[in-house]
Amino acid sequence: MNSALGIVVTKKADDDELAIYQYISKTFGSLYADKFRSRLIEVFTLMAKQPFIGRPAKQDKSIRVLMLSKQNKVVYKLTESQIIILRILNTKAKASGDF
Repeated sequence: MNSALGIVVTKKADDDELAIYQYISKTFGSLYADKFRSRLIEVFTLMAKQPFIGRPAKQDKSIRVLMLSKQNKVVYKLTESQIIILRILNTKAKASGDF
């Protein structure tokens, strides 16, 4: 039986999450911002159990991309023992870049 992988969130991804949360809170209210954060936790939990759920990035096959919502995606790198969350980006941003 496979056990869940650990999740490591980079500083850039943490900064992304905070910026998105603040934007949603300011624009749509704290209820929607809290829903975003809850969805992010759900997705991280799913990724830990099913690490290949994201699609490989076109530019770098070691990087994977998972849609969080219509507006946001999670960019991550998979290792043998952990998932490294590189960025949480707007869906219009390129999947690989300055990670």
